[in-house]
Amino acid sequence: STLFAQKDIQKKIQTQLIEAEDNATIEIPEGTFQFDASLSLDGKKNVTIKGAGLDKTILNFKGQLSGAEGIKITNASNITLQDLTVQDTKGDGIKAQLVEGITFKNVKAEWTNGGKSSNGGYGLYPVQCTNVLIDNCSAVGASDAGIYVGQSKHIIVRYSKAYQNVAGIEIENSWYADVYENEAFNNTGG
Repeated sequence: STLFAQKDIQKKIQTQLIEAEDNATIEIPEGTFQFDASLSLDGKKNVTIKGAGLDKTILNFKGQLSGAEGIKITNASNITLQDLTVQDTKGDGIKAQLVEGITFKNVKAEWTNGGKSSNGGYGLYPVQCTNVLIDNCSAVGASDAGIYVGQSKHIIVRYSKAYQNVAGIEIENSWYADVYENEAFNNTGG
């Protein structure tokens, strides 16, 4: 019955993401939830996805069968993801693509097996985005880069931690990046 309840929660959250109106807040309660498919948010404006706290709301994708990312956000504007952890995704932890205004606040992407090469490539992964804020986040165990911002403009990465990744924090092919007060440690490269 636990598995059934987990399936219900997965379906409920994905339905909320599909049906989200502009300016909606989708709250995910405290607890550890198992998902077997990516959660996706596409084409939305001014949506907040909010857990109960970084180590309180845990979305675990260890049994992932479909999709590569844990959460994928595409073609959207002014999206905030906060107060939750995404674990053990098959591919990237949280990917945002073609998003105008993406905020990660108090968010963790991690692989709990201590950094194996079979882990997903990127933890927090905004690409082709503008106005990116990564604030007080953590990325652990990525097989490529923990926090990776690519092909983006107007980026702030601050007060965040990246450890046990191959690269800690990587900003590539991007403009106007301000990266300060972060800790990158125990990575192959900082």
